[in-house]
Amino acid sequence: MKAATLALALIFASSCGLIGSLRPGPTIAPVISATFLSVHLFVGDEGDAQERSRIPQLRDAIAAALPNAWATATAGRGQLALRTDGDIDVELDGTNGTSALTQHSSGGRVTSRTIAVHTIDGNRRLTVAELMATVLHELGHIWCCFGPGTKDGHWAETPTDFSSVGLMYSPMNCRVTRGSDPICPSVFSERELAEMKLTGP
Repeated sequence: MKAATLALALIFASSCGLIGSLRPGPTIAPVISATFLSVHLFVGDEGDAQERSRIPQLRDAIAAALPNAWATATAGRGQLALRTDGDIDVELDGTNGTSALTQHSSGGRVTSRTIAVHTIDGNRRLTVAELMATVLHELGHIWCCFGPGTKDGHWAETPTDFSSVGLMYSPMNCRVTRGSDPICPSVFSERELAEMKLTGP
């Protein structure tokens, strides 16, 4: 079967309304380490009846796979645990929208971080593989990407071919073969790991 490439636009959020805004670079309060990261994954209240019935299954599938996916994505240098009091909240939102990391600030300091992961793109309901890549991408935004060679929190260049390595592009390309689930990037590149302070063996 002929493979086609599906471009998923995973855009980095630029603000958090009246609550706070993203800083021009990564902040350290509260401290979050990519080496030992905890996530609170939960289901939001939005979505049509079909999506609300599907989201608990999506949550369970993502929850079961995310710790190993994080270890793989970080080349074995990071660990992730699911906890109700996690370092960061990840909400599965059953609506169409742009998935994004939002940092909430008070007095110029980051007080909390939230990731909204939308499970619908246009009129298409996203698969677990696509949502997993989205979660990894948005978690990567806690540390990446700032400074020269970046644009709006992503690498400035856009790859033309699919690669499983490199999660911090916009759009992020997944490989789609008719009749099969999409195959999406699943491993942070070395420069992304460097941004996350995960260099070394």
